Amino acid sequence: MRTKNVAIIGVIALIAIVAVCGSYFLFFNHVEYKNITMNGVTMEVPKSDDNVTQNTSLYSRYNDTKNHINAFVYDSTNAGINDLDEAMEFAALREMFQLNATPETNDGITYNYSKSTGVYSYVTNFTHKNVLVVTKDKENMIHIVKTLKVNEEAVNQTNNTNQTTTKASSTTKKKTNTATKKVEREEDKITADGWNPKEHEVSREKLDSNLERVYYDDGYSRVVDKKGNIKSYGY
Repeated sequence: MRTKNVAIIGVIALIAIVAVCGSYFLFFNHVEYKNITMNGVTMEVPKSDDNVTQNTSLYSRYNDTKNHINAFVYDSTNAGINDLDEAMEFAALREMFQLNATPETNDGITYNYSKSTGVYSYVTNFTHKNVLVVTKDKENMIHIVKTLKVNEEAVNQTNNTNQTTTKASSTTKKKTNTATKKVEREEDKITADGWNPKEHEVSREKLDSNLERVYYDDGYSRVVDKKGNIKSYGY
C-alpha cells in the first residue's frame, strides 16, 4: 500500500511540474507588442523602452538593441535636392543589410535572409514611403510584416531584394530582320505604383561616352545616354 501511495504521489508531482512549466511558457515567454509609427507607416514590434527617432521630416528610424530590430522609413513624396543625404543613407543601409540576401517565404510572408550578415530583412515601397525592416528573429520579422499599415490602412506586402547594376552587352549582335528593337527609355520608366522618375530626379552627373548618371530622391540612380535610353541602373 505504501508503494502504491508513493507512486500516486510521484504522478501528482509530475503533473504539477508539467503544469508549472506550461504556465511559465505561456505567461513568461509570451511576446507583448506595441505599435510604432514612422512617417505614416505603422507596424507592431516587441515591447521595449525604445522609441522612434525622427531624423528629418522625411526620414525616421527605430533601433531596438534588446530585440535586435531596426526599422527605417524614408518618405520621398516631397523630397528635393536638399534631402539627397537621407536618400543615400537609406539606400546604403538597404544595400548593407541585404548583402547576399535571398528571398524566403514563411506563413505567407516573403522576406530576405542573408548568410553574410545573419539577419532577416524586408524592403518595400508604399507610394514613395520606402521601408526597410531588419531583425535577427524570423518570427519577429513575420509579425512585423503582417502588421504593416500605411496611414492606418492595411496594405499588400511586396518584398524586394537589392537592385543590381546591369550593363548593356557590347557583344550583342544586331538582328538582320526588319523588326525594330524596343529600347527602354528613362522617361518611360514609371513603376507599378505610379513612381515617375521625372518627378523625383535630384541631380545629374556627366560620364564618359556622352552618358549621364541620374540620381533620384529615393537613392536609386540610372545611367542614360543623350536620348534618354537606359544603359544601366542601380544604387
